[in-house]
Amino acid sequence: MLVTELVKEINFNDSCVNELVYTNGTVIMNIDLCMWKQSNYRDGAPELTKAVLKFLNAKKYKWNSEKREDEIDYDSIIDITCEKNIVKIVLEDECVSILTFECNEVLIE
Repeated sequence: MLVTELVKEINFNDSCVNELVYTNGTVIMNIDLCMWKQSNYRDGAPELTKAVLKFLNAKKYKWNSEKREDEIDYDSIIDITCEKNIVKIVLEDECVSILTFECNEVLIE
């Protein structure tokens, strides 16, 4: 799936990142996705679901935060955008963390 499609189709606001790993050109995020924020959510369905986002062939990875990536623990997703293949993910916990990288394709597991 294209990252631009992902950003349009899924509302990530208030979902939480449990783990963030960047290895071999792949950004991997384990998240608890807020299903109740999705347009297709129906009452009685689970409010959260575990998901793994794998951003493939990521380049120009930049982590801007007071904490390290391996210190991510249930950080809230404030915003995810993708413009001209530049992905920007803003997280918040005790501090605000900003992750940017260049990418076009993402897998959701």
